[in-house]
Amino acid sequence: MMKRLRAGLPAGAVGLMLMTPGAALAQADAPDPATLLADTCGACHAADASGALSRINGQRKTPEGWLMTIVRMRLFHGMVIDPATQATLVHYLADTQGLAPSEADDFRYILEREPAVVEQVEAPLAEMCARCHSAARIGLQRRTREEWNLHIDFHVGQWPTLEYQALARDRDWLKIAREEVVPLLAEKYPFKTDAWDAWKHAAKPEATGGWVFTTRLPEKGEAYGKLEVSGSAQPYAVSGTLKTADGEALPISGKLNVYTGYEWRANLTIGDTVYRQVLAISEDGSALSGRQFLHDEDSLGGTFKAVKAGGGALIAGTVPSTLPAGSKARVQIVGAGLESATLSGALEASGGTANDYGVALDVAPADDADGAVSVAAGEAALQGALAVYSHIDSLKVEPAFAVSRVGGGGGSAPAVKARFAAIGFWKGPDGKAGTDDDVRIGAVPATWSVEPFNEEAEKLEDVKYAGAMNADLGIFTPSVAGPNPERPFSTNNAGNLKVLATSGEVSGEGQLIVTVQRWNDPPIH
Repeated sequence: MMKRLRAGLPAGAVGLMLMTPGAALAQADAPDPATLLADTCGACHAADASGALSRINGQRKTPEGWLMTIVRMRLFHGMVIDPATQATLVHYLADTQGLAPSEADDFRYILEREPAVVEQVEAPLAEMCARCHSAARIGLQRRTREEWNLHIDFHVGQWPTLEYQALARDRDWLKIAREEVVPLLAEKYPFKTDAWDAWKHAAKPEATGGWVFTTRLPEKGEAYGKLEVSGSAQPYAVSGTLKTADGEALPISGKLNVYTGYEWRANLTIGDTVYRQVLAISEDGSALSGRQFLHDEDSLGGTFKAVKAGGGALIAGTVPSTLPAGSKARVQIVGAGLESATLSGALEASGGTANDYGVALDVAPADDADGAVSVAAGEAALQGALAVYSHIDSLKVEPAFAVSRVGGGGGSAPAVKARFAAIGFWKGPDGKAGTDDDVRIGAVPATWSVEPFNEEAEKLEDVKYAGAMNADLGIFTPSVAGPNPERPFSTNNAGNLKVLATSGEVSGEGQLIVTVQRWNDPPIH
């Protein structure tokens, strides 16, 4: 088991993925992408009889993967390429040599910059590959066996000390890489697959049109809204409105590129804050899902789910998704093509008022209501869309383990915050709280604090120096980077903290490591 944690992505890195309008116009008279690839890369990559370029013709990658390859050519090999050409080539390569939706599905967390993910990596990949980068980075590539073998040569040539590092010097690394890892990779992640052949010839979903969505903003909580995607060429224009649970309306504007027919990458301004979206359009074009996060602080974000307007009745979710018993509230059933809705389960209601985002229902659950609530509207249904609770039996902090990074202080790396959620649970069939059969309620309001994780953390006064926790939002802001003369040996403001959440009579805890800056922060870790 290996913990993989993401830090903030520099704005410039994601900006390379989105063409500016000017860049798009500059390409109006440019050669077709295949010719542009040959002209740009053919000086170093030999063409075969069909015109396919060596090395490039044996690989498939995500748009982020192709971007990293081109940037590496610039940094390590002196390749000269303008932003417009780079953007065109990323598009072309991702469209013609990308990954099918099913091939990328298991590894979307790394593309979406999930801030705390624990990977389960089996040998030999755990020792041979995942000690330096995520296993997802491997899984988001497809190569011929020859290319996987050349990839080993690349690693040895680019990082010649790797055989002397931990988990390498105690074994015949190169022999294992050649004889065990290459055949395994060629079998698990082959260049030719039925999934990719089918996707190349499949009708691609349409991004343009209306989308109705639910999401969660770092400081404003649950929200919903509508996006309108327009334009005849990429980047598409995106406009719309987001509404928070308390009724605040924020305008949305931005640009969108779609790669490989389904990979949605957008930079949006919501109110006065810039967000990044890394989403996937479903193969049938009816749904959109992934993660939305602050453009310059990818540790702060939330899931994003949307359904396409104009294609019949569809439900994306409800806002709020958890509701205290005995309260009066307006529940927004977020969806498309809805005229009325019915709630069943722990809360019974029907009717409602149709609006641009679905249907709004005024509800008043009983004082002792506990349980899941399902939503139905026309032919659409969503089981367990809402949870009503009169009590909470146990509370868990999510993520259970997280990393935050000091920053600033005159350096180029900003501080990386961490955000936590308090998840309520009911006892399961065994009647005991905190066991595997507990029933999840969802995110509930909590009061947040931090304590020393152990005796050493208490001795070093980590709570005092490492940073501060927002008691209401569960957002931890680390301290400034650099030596601190008040600490032993003038060390930095690192720390090992216990994260505490309290909601009513129950509490939960997690762990937060506050550590140093991450200087190498590629789009795929």
